[in-house]
Amino acid sequence: MKLFRQLFMGSLIGGLVLLAGCSKDPGTPPEVLLDGVSVVVGESTPGSLKEEGFETNDLGKMIFELPDKSWTSSIFLEKDDVSYAMLTLVNDSKEKKLVGQCVIEELGFYGLDDTKKDLNISINGVNPIGKTEDELKELYPELELDDDEGDFRFHYLRDGDYSICFQYNKGVMTDIDVRHSFSKSYQSK
Repeated sequence: MKLFRQLFMGSLIGGLVLLAGCSKDPGTPPEVLLDGVSVVVGESTPGSLKEEGFETNDLGKMIFELPDKSWTSSIFLEKDDVSYAMLTLVNDSKEKKLVGQCVIEELGFYGLDDTKKDLNISINGVNPIGKTEDELKELYPELELDDDEGDFRFHYLRDGDYSICFQYNKGVMTDIDVRHSFSKSYQSK
């Protein structure tokens, strides 16, 4: 009986160690500021930004709510007639939700080489708009550089379930995507 207990306890401890080794670090969300207003991917909702003057625009698609277990990337975040970011919103609940109550899982900043080059954004304390690839590497030492020498290059900062992708075209930053991973098995709206 004593041998059985020792084997059982040894198996139990081994199983717990194995489980602890398999747990994935969810990471830390990047600090994103839009005109000084914090947006946390994976936590913030468009409704939480309303007091700061931000509103959503679906460009005439008339999307007011999302069905249960669904997501959309057809919504834009605006303030004072300036479009800041395209949003990927997720409703992971079992009932439909108004767009303003859905979680922002991705912020997409596009046209940074042209119409959006003057946006006031900060990612982890830095406004990356207009930065060269070398400047970006200096500002974010943990940046994973694309080793492709083509016209389109992608550089990543990754931390568990969070990632930031900086996109370059012919050496000029054009787009930034700040993401929190979510189940793509949800239906797309």
